[in-house]
Amino acid sequence: MVHHALSTVSIDDCPGRMQAGDIYTHSYHGFTSGIVDAATRKPHRAVIEARERGVVFDIGHGQGSFNWTVAEICAREGFWPDTISTDIHSGTCEGPAYDMPTVMTRLLHVGMALGEVIARSTIEPAKCIGWEDRIGTLGVGREADIAVFSVQDVDMALEDCQSQLRRISRRIVPQAVWRAGVAHPITHPKRFPNPETIQAQRAWWQRLQIRDDSQSAGV
Repeated sequence: MVHHALSTVSIDDCPGRMQAGDIYTHSYHGFTSGIVDAATRKPHRAVIEARERGVVFDIGHGQGSFNWTVAEICAREGFWPDTISTDIHSGTCEGPAYDMPTVMTRLLHVGMALGEVIARSTIEPAKCIGWEDRIGTLGVGREADIAVFSVQDVDMALEDCQSQLRRISRRIVPQAVWRAGVAHPITHPKRFPNPETIQAQRAWWQRLQIRDDSQSAGV
């Protein structure tokens, strides 16, 4: 797997020299090393060719690697992520990533079909690491890792990693979870959305190459 964000490596080299089965993550960030060409506002030719060779493109949301503008451009071009991941850590669990359902919600908002959002969060990542025989789906002999969600109608603003906002109308919400057949409590961010992290992440907006026309756009 290659993490490519805030990098000086050219797109022609990465993912340009990657091969089938290699995983390129942080696909939807908006910095200079991103997959979208600032001149054409479309995915770079080297990125398209990498996908055609079988390179896997992952979200890797994290603290800086999901950009609404990039996601919308890629959605228009049909360049969806092959896998959806949070890159969750102490700097993201209280925003901007929050949790897996919120990352999935962002892909749902930009137009990915619900079934694809689920598949690219479960069985498709399992296939990428050769573990589709043990995780990613339910079956006899597999561990009972189960998450139950609802899709709720909402009317709220949701930020990306640089605090660009979009008004979302649907949200994926966890209802129950089992790990290896044992029920566990559902956890929630302390504040959602979190105004403190939204304010803190605004500082990165000026460094974006692909971004909204203004920080107040989108809502």
